[in-house]
Amino acid sequence: MTMMKNTMKINDADGMRQSEKTSGFTALKLMEKAGRAAAQYLRENISLKSRICVLAGCGNNGGDGLVIARLLSKDHTVSAVLADGQPKTAEAMRNLKKLDPSLIRKNARQAIAKADVIIDTVYGYSYHGNLKREIASLFDLINDQNKTVYAIDINSGCEADTGYCDPHALHSSVTLALDCFKPFHMLAKEHQMFEQCICLDLGLGKNDSSRFLTMDEDRFFSLFPKKRTSDYKGTYGKTLIIGGCFGMAGAVSLNLYGAKTVGAPYISCALPEEIYTVVAAQHVTPVFHPFSPATALQVIEPLIADAKAIAFGSGCACMEKKNDILDCILQNSSAPIILDAEAIRLLDHNTWVLHFSHAPIILTPHLGEFADLIQQSIAYVQEHKIECAVQFARDNHVTVVLKGPNTIAAFPSGKIYINQSGNQALAQAGSGDLLTGILAGILTFVPSVEDAVSMGIWLHGYLADEGLHTYSKQNFPLLKYPEIMDAVFQKHEY
Repeated sequence: MTMMKNTMKINDADGMRQSEKTSGFTALKLMEKAGRAAAQYLRENISLKSRICVLAGCGNNGGDGLVIARLLSKDHTVSAVLADGQPKTAEAMRNLKKLDPSLIRKNARQAIAKADVIIDTVYGYSYHGNLKREIASLFDLINDQNKTVYAIDINSGCEADTGYCDPHALHSSVTLALDCFKPFHMLAKEHQMFEQCICLDLGLGKNDSSRFLTMDEDRFFSLFPKKRTSDYKGTYGKTLIIGGCFGMAGAVSLNLYGAKTVGAPYISCALPEEIYTVVAAQHVTPVFHPFSPATALQVIEPLIADAKAIAFGSGCACMEKKNDILDCILQNSSAPIILDAEAIRLLDHNTWVLHFSHAPIILTPHLGEFADLIQQSIAYVQEHKIECAVQFARDNHVTVVLKGPNTIAAFPSGKIYINQSGNQALAQAGSGDLLTGILAGILTFVPSVEDAVSMGIWLHGYLADEGLHTYSKQNFPLLKYPEIMDAVFQKHEY
């Protein structure tokens, strides 16, 4: 799947309605603009020999389809099907009246069978819920055939804001996002409803009120500071990693690889003394602070006061005193705190402790951990990722990094970041531990939590993409992250 980012405007359904309302264009004019933009793209990409069938819904998205059918019929063989009955909006009805009646087909299945290309304009960004039985049956017919399908704005049967897709939703070869990407488009790795997505700019103007953040290589390096000639190891402060236990030394070691990836200049690592030699054998530059159950708080508390960013929880399943350590961090830190893995498990039925911290808190759960945390089923969270993450972030004044094919970051401000970088190489144990270390390292350099978290998530995926030039997805070596990043740093003259 590919996303053509000729524009990276992102908005949800409410934001899109506001953009349309303030655009200065009437609903009829907007329909014409959308239809013309889509028809222009389709005209350039569909052979004149291809027979086209436009499936039009009864709303304004169907009205866009009627405009497309009218415009393409000038030089293509076109038929149109009113897949959900007569238009219910005045604007769509006006465009139906403009269409040559001879193009309308009453037998939808017959029209589909004769077509080479299907244009999907049945439902738009306002759709939610489940498909009607007759529509679902029609979509099943198309999905089972080897036809080229273009979806206009949103694949019919899919929700714009949640990414939820009815089991019978219409798959497409290409989806043409209108004016901006919606959350549905940004969650493409999750639902895999289209092979390619292209955004068509309708000229509605920039919406500064959008709650969606973006990140790419240019923005990353505009925010990541370069070392100055006057810098020394303590210029940006210390990165504190606390984690590991007997049998899980690798997790905290990967935290350290993550922090090293971004060049954290001073890394402190507090870990159980029984795994100290294992981890220290792999890492020369961190300053280690081994502790026993009896000395844990005595060792860790002074380190907290001296830290610029703190990560805790990776590989801590069997760590003694882990509850006491979590309480100590939450009560004493003013620096950003990243809670991963076992630290998140410790919050089950205990999220009230988050409200006692004065520090920014970032939680990095995977789907199962987050479902347990909010006491919902995995299936429910899967279908309501953004909604669940945003609500938890707001209610608890924390940042939620919900890991997945398209990792989502929800911030206390209501802002959202949906990551686009990364690939299947990260579908292996340890990749989350690596992310935790990367986030801790970047938070040492970048004061804005929203910027730093978005940067860290993006970089985590981007380096997996870059690494495919040398390594396979099947056996991708996470320990090579610092090496891959070094080439990127050199490219940007760091």
